[in-house]
Amino acid sequence: MPPTLSKQVFNGTMWYVGMRWAIRLLGVISSAFLARLLMPEDFGLVALVMVIYGFISLFFDFGVNWALIQNKNATNGHFDTAWTVRLIQSLVVAVLLVIFAPWIASFYNDTSLVLICQIIAAATLVRGFENIGTIKLQKELQFSKDFKYNVLPKALSTCTTIALAYYFKSFLALVIGLVFSNVIIVIASYYMVSYRPQLSLGKLGEIWGFSKWILIRSIARFINGQGDILVLSLLTTPIKIGYYRWASELSSMTVTEIQQPFSRALAPSLVQLKGDNDRLLSAYYRALSMMTLVCVPAALGFGAIAEELIPIFLGGGDKWLPVVPIIQGLVFLSMFSSMFGISMSLLTISENVKYTAYANWLQVVFTLVTLYPAYLIWEIEGIAYSRALIGLVMFIIYSALVVKKCSVKTNELAKIVKRPVIAGVLMYILLMNISSYTAIDGWQLLAIKCCIGVLFYTSTVLLLWLISGKEETGEAEIIGYLHHKFF
Repeated sequence: MPPTLSKQVFNGTMWYVGMRWAIRLLGVISSAFLARLLMPEDFGLVALVMVIYGFISLFFDFGVNWALIQNKNATNGHFDTAWTVRLIQSLVVAVLLVIFAPWIASFYNDTSLVLICQIIAAATLVRGFENIGTIKLQKELQFSKDFKYNVLPKALSTCTTIALAYYFKSFLALVIGLVFSNVIIVIASYYMVSYRPQLSLGKLGEIWGFSKWILIRSIARFINGQGDILVLSLLTTPIKIGYYRWASELSSMTVTEIQQPFSRALAPSLVQLKGDNDRLLSAYYRALSMMTLVCVPAALGFGAIAEELIPIFLGGGDKWLPVVPIIQGLVFLSMFSSMFGISMSLLTISENVKYTAYANWLQVVFTLVTLYPAYLIWEIEGIAYSRALIGLVMFIIYSALVVKKCSVKTNELAKIVKRPVIAGVLMYILLMNISSYTAIDGWQLLAIKCCIGVLFYTSTVLLLWLISGKEETGEAEIIGYLHHKFF
């Protein structure tokens, strides 16, 4: 990766990390209040409708944002068409959700689901008017503006949702809060960006040529992402779904707060390297190395401290303890997802997006085949660990695809991932067994685990890197940066 591009990606990642962490901090504050004010079944009911909403909307999700980002020559006509398509999508999804609401309530034998569907439909329609010009902030690498656009509305909506939770003390706080959040986002999108979209379908043909594969991929990704909730909605109660929903969100939290900012900054920068395969592959190797070094310990470390952290974070005594074993399975899925996510971006950027669609549909097959048997044998924990196994399989598949389609070298992939994964798994095993050797518990044990985890992982990775002959991977780059900075 050339120095100027490296600097762009680094600066962009720092802005987006700041953005995601600010948003996550607001989410943590919100979650801490909501978990104490609401019951698990409140989250379970809303989660049910959100899964159904996602299932309906995915058939109309044409990935117009990606179509604009990967198009180096996108004009206002492309942006107008994308905005119009997105508005139509929101209208259709909102209408269908209202129409299906009585059947949804009848199927789950809960009349409150009708109201939840109607309010989420209203929120969906509102969000459809969001200014598509905000994509320009990402394309043009206007990181500070993008930060403000994403963080300030989130801060306002968080305060609103907490206030609603104090007032309603029911699921109404969650869905009405979503409406207010979308209203704030739409207003902010027109305040932050001068571009004003117009109704147009003039570039529909060009956008569809790329978006059809995003649509096919999105359908598969929804099933992969929400298939577990769909299975549970047929097999268990809203309370257990609420537990699983929290476990799923928390297990991916530490990784997504690193992966998404990095990918958000990396994608438009990699577009600039299209046509220069050597530089593109160099950028890919460095991105994968950095992602693996950071996300592996973040994911597995979170799973190892979940037993101490969850009672402190969510409160309520033992109310939320059932999420702990679910988290400890799902963190492995988060780890593998962070690794193959970089490969998915490379395939998309290099005009091999159709292969990402094929891979996602393979994942659908694995998901549908494994989830139900896993539940019958091990219940919810079984679903969590079956998802982890699927994550490993998908990492292998995506690695094979980038080797075949993008000229990535297998030995380079192995060199990049082996040390962080070995060190991360050893750290996980060590931390999971610490409590057996001490009478300390609560926040004190949490602090001890965090310190030991950081020291053990760092020293193990460094030792393995030295043994391997100081290979030119992310470790070398980090050490070089630290040496330049402090010596």
